[in-house]
Amino acid sequence: MPKNQASKPHDEFFKATFGRLDIALEYLQQMLPEDILHHLNLNALERINGSFVSPQLKEYFSDVVYQCPIVGLKKQAFLTFILEHKSDIVPHPHFQLLRYMLDTWEDQIKSKKALTPIIPIVLYQGKRKWVKRDVYAYFGKKLPTSLRPFCPNFDYFLTDVQTLSDEQILELNKGLLINTLLMMKHIWEPEFVLKNPDLIFVHLEGNQYSDFQISILAYFFRNADIAREKVQKFIKALPPSINKNAMSTYDLIVEEGVTKGREEGQKEMLLQLTREMLLKGFDYNFIIDILHVEPEFIDTVREALLLDQEGLSSENTSND
Repeated sequence: MPKNQASKPHDEFFKATFGRLDIALEYLQQMLPEDILHHLNLNALERINGSFVSPQLKEYFSDVVYQCPIVGLKKQAFLTFILEHKSDIVPHPHFQLLRYMLDTWEDQIKSKKALTPIIPIVLYQGKRKWVKRDVYAYFGKKLPTSLRPFCPNFDYFLTDVQTLSDEQILELNKGLLINTLLMMKHIWEPEFVLKNPDLIFVHLEGNQYSDFQISILAYFFRNADIAREKVQKFIKALPPSINKNAMSTYDLIVEEGVTKGREEGQKEMLLQLTREMLLKGFDYNFIIDILHVEPEFIDTVREALLLDQEGLSSENTSND
């Protein structure tokens, strides 16, 4: 499965949760140091539509961007929530973050806008522990102090949810951030979620949380391969106000998976048929009329076929 496809459910849940002003605000108020908070007018926090992630960086992370005024200045600060995509920890995260910030500042320069300070906030939920280092460590322990000014140096805030205990998360002020972090932490262990619905869905009773309930349930069901009997038992254990959303959400996810499987099967069949027709010398118009595919699709199959043939040819040459 392609990496971007594998990370899609995590990306969707991240944007559905940290894209909410109440969750973002709660995180900032409880997680950022006081000396930073002192300079930010979070009462005027607002989300910026769109993303600052360039095509080159999409492999590494997704972002949700907020801005708020800097106290005492006629200037804004960007607070960017960044979800780390990679299953293997990136060895030099500062460099990806630096590229992200440079892309943003270059766009501002081109648009003749004032440069905006960026505070990167990295959320990581991988199974391996994230070891945070400063930039100087990348250049070796013995780097002379006099050479440090020639190295880029900046910081980022990190929340590695796997290093937070359930107790630490539950000690946060009552709010949806608790449920978000608990589900991000335990998404890799579905049996734990199944056995502890009261923990994962704590404080979520009530119709006012209906949309969030669906988001967190959909995230869980998309990432967990669970027998229907276990799901039904799990749903029965949920509070009544959550229970009514759970079964319908599960059924939708199941149907989504069936439909996706059908679509992938149909695409694979079209790929194979197009490949065979190209090998037999059929022209584009005939293939389009028979298979009802676009010329661009045929071009893609043809390019892959030529690469395969070139690879086979070079392999035979090396064997000779």
